[in-house]
Amino acid sequence: MRADPSSRLPVPRRAGGPALSAPGRPAALARPGAGTPDRSARRLWAWWLVSRAVLVTLVVTDQAFGMQQSVLGDLHIYAEWGRGLSRGEGMPTGDDRWQYPPGAAVVFVLPDVTHAYLGLPYRAVFVGMMVAVDAVLTAALVRRSVPAAGFWVAGLTALGPVALARFDLLPAAAAVAAVLALAAGRFGRAGFHLAAGALLKIWPVLLLIALSRPPLRSPGRSASIDPPPDPPPGRPTGRFPAPSPDWLRLAAGVLCAVGGLAALFALTGWWRDAFGFLGAQQARGLQVEAVAATPFVVAHMLGHGTAPGYSYGSLQFDTPLARGVATACSLTEIVVIAISALWWWGWARPPAAADGAGRAGVLVGRTLALLLVVVVTARVLSPQYLVWIMALVAVWIAMARPAGSGGLTVPAGGPAAPVPAGGPSWRWVALLLICVVLSQVVYPWRYNDVVQGRIMMSLVLVVRNVGLVTVCGWAWRAAAGSRPA
Repeated sequence: MRADPSSRLPVPRRAGGPALSAPGRPAALARPGAGTPDRSARRLWAWWLVSRAVLVTLVVTDQAFGMQQSVLGDLHIYAEWGRGLSRGEGMPTGDDRWQYPPGAAVVFVLPDVTHAYLGLPYRAVFVGMMVAVDAVLTAALVRRSVPAAGFWVAGLTALGPVALARFDLLPAAAAVAAVLALAAGRFGRAGFHLAAGALLKIWPVLLLIALSRPPLRSPGRSASIDPPPDPPPGRPTGRFPAPSPDWLRLAAGVLCAVGGLAALFALTGWWRDAFGFLGAQQARGLQVEAVAATPFVVAHMLGHGTAPGYSYGSLQFDTPLARGVATACSLTEIVVIAISALWWWGWARPPAAADGAGRAGVLVGRTLALLLVVVVTARVLSPQYLVWIMALVAVWIAMARPAGSGGLTVPAGGPAAPVPAGGPSWRWVALLLICVVLSQVVYPWRYNDVVQGRIMMSLVLVVRNVGLVTVCGWAWRAAAGSRPA
C-alpha cells in the first residue's frame, strides 16, 4: 500500500498565526490532543453508568426516598394493557387512558410476552428496554459529538426516574436516528426511523413538516439544492418534475415501517381499533403541569378557583374555562404548524449547505422550534415530554460540529445567536436543563404540594413554565436565523 502523497505535504502557516492542524482543517476545529476525545468518551460512559444506576434504583425502590408520587403508575397501566393484548383482547380503546398511536401496543406487549416465556417481572423488562435504548442513543451521539452525548446524559439524569418509567425514549431515539441518517444521505433509513417514531408518538412527524420542499440532494451528489430555474417565456413546462430519488427512498422507508406494523396488526386483529386513541386525546382537560394551566395554578395557590381532579390518567383542571383554554391551545398548535409547513414547503428557499450535517442542523432547529410550540401550548405536559426536546437539542449540538470535535463554539451575540452550523446557544441550553431539573422537583418529588396549592412548589412550577416559554422563543429565533456554514 502506498502512502497518501498529501501526508508528506508541508503544513501551511499563516503569517504570525498558528499552523493548520491538517490540510483543510482550521486550527479552531483541531482536536485538542491525541487521545483526548477517547478519554472524554470514557469519562462520559462512566458518568452514564453511575447516573443510570441511580435512576434505576429510584425506579425500583419507588417512593423509598420521600417521593410524593410514584413513577410506577403508568407502568402498572402498561402491564394491564400488555396482558390484554397478548391474550387477544384487542386494543384497550374502552379505557380513557389509552391515548397512544397504534405502535405503542407493540412496546406494551413485549415485556408481557417476555414475562410469560422467561418469568421476568414486567417492570424489570420494561426498564431494561429503556436503559438499552438509552445506551444505544448515547453511543450514537458519542460517535458524532461527545458534548452532545454529555448534554443527553446530563439531561436525562436531570429529568429523573420518570425517564425510564415511560416509553418516550423510543420515539426520541427514532427521531435522532432519522436525523443522523439524513445527515449521512441515507434517506430510506431516515424514512423508516421517522415513521417508526411517529407510530409510537405522533411528534416525529414534525421532522417531515420541517423538511424543505423537493428536490433533496444527498451530500455526495450535488453541492446545491436550489430549485431548478424557470423555463424560458412561452415554452411549455410539460409535466410536473419527477420526484428525486432521495424523496423516493424516504417514502419507501416510511412505507416499510407502516407496512410492517400493518402486517402485524392484520395477524393479531389489532387493526380494528388502531385509531381509537384520538377520541380520548380530544376529550382531555388542562393538565396541572401544562403551561396554559399556569393562571389556574396561581389562582389555586391564592385560594381561588377549583382544585384539579383526576381524569384521563392525570390531574387536570376540568372547568368550562379550562376546557376553553385547552381548545384554544389546540387551535394554536394547528395554526402554527400549518403556517410553518406552508412557508417551508411553499415559499422559503431550501437551505443551501455544503454537507448533510448542515442541512440536518437546519432541519433539527426547525423541528425543535415546532415541537416546543406543541409542548408549550399543549393541554397536557407530562414531564416525560421533555425527553423529546432534549433528544432534538442533543442531535442539534451534534450536527453543529464535525465528528470527533471536542466542543461547541458559542458565538458572541446573545442567547439567540446560532453557531455557524445552526446549533443552539449554550445559554438557552442551560436554561432548558434548569427547566428539566425543576420538572423533576415538581414530579415526582413534590407533586402533592402543587396539587394542594402550596405556595413554594406552585411558584416552582410557574418558574418552570416561564422558562419553557423563553426557551421556545429563543429556539424560534435560532431556527429562523441559522445559516449553515
